[in-house]
Amino acid sequence: MDLRALMGSHLKLRHLILVLAVAEYRSLARTATELFLTQPALSRALREAESAVGVALFERTRHGMVPTTAGVAYLEHALVIVGQAEVLRRRLEELTDPQGGSVSIGAFVTGANLLVPRAVARLANARPKTNVRISEAPPDTLIQELISGDLDLLVGRITRHASTSALTLVPLYREPYRIVAATGHPALLPGASNLADLAAFPWAMPVAGTPLYDTLVDEFRKTGTAMPDHQVECATPAPLRTLVVEAGYLTVMQESMAAADPDFRMHPLVIEGLAQDVGYMLSPDRPLTSAAQLLVDCLHEESKRIIRELSAASP
Repeated sequence: MDLRALMGSHLKLRHLILVLAVAEYRSLARTATELFLTQPALSRALREAESAVGVALFERTRHGMVPTTAGVAYLEHALVIVGQAEVLRRRLEELTDPQGGSVSIGAFVTGANLLVPRAVARLANARPKTNVRISEAPPDTLIQELISGDLDLLVGRITRHASTSALTLVPLYREPYRIVAATGHPALLPGASNLADLAAFPWAMPVAGTPLYDTLVDEFRKTGTAMPDHQVECATPAPLRTLVVEAGYLTVMQESMAAADPDFRMHPLVIEGLAQDVGYMLSPDRPLTSAAQLLVDCLHEESKRIIRELSAASP
């Protein structure tokens, strides 16, 4: 690393933040409002940012401010650098208050229902002053927030997939996913024993493009079964439960989640390919705060407990 050359650089953290904001809001007027700047001041700052790297970072179009090819590359690095700066700020704060700090968790709908609340409870018991924030959102949103530094880690289903290729994946245990219906659903009768039989019913499917969705589609394909004629993509627990319990949909979910709801029944058909690793994901090369590291330790401890429970429940 050429530190002397960097000392002479005109690139500033403020530039990185401004460019990220313009990319997010796509409008100079909106960006100026959000950052409490006047629009002329923002325009000057953006020119400074472009001058510092010697290239145009945005094109002004009828659709707003659109990053140039150079702008896209700039934004990729800006996300990482600003995320690192935020973690540095929090780590230094923790040095002044070792019992405080904060940790932000992205929780995937599938895979985190037991692990996250148990690990957070363990963390709170060990370090009560730590502030914990749990976010649920579509996987692509959570992954972007992890990369940008808004989240410390993601917890839930772990699958090697194009969407997670840039992350560090740490599996903790493996859990089966089961086909689930409401109590008394006709799919639970002895005559409905395979995917071809079950495809006749409406399904609440995982969100398209997620690893679980891709795996389920592959299972239908491998058995030569057409996908259900009526299907709804749903990954949010409350409406998913309503679709299953009140509207008669079938779905797939992890065994522990299905077993915890008295209105759910698991179909006897077991699809081995739907078993998924559960664990956590980190942004590589970004140090964890002490609070986040403590949460990781809690995840490991609670995963051992869940492994024991899954083993005890196995026939």
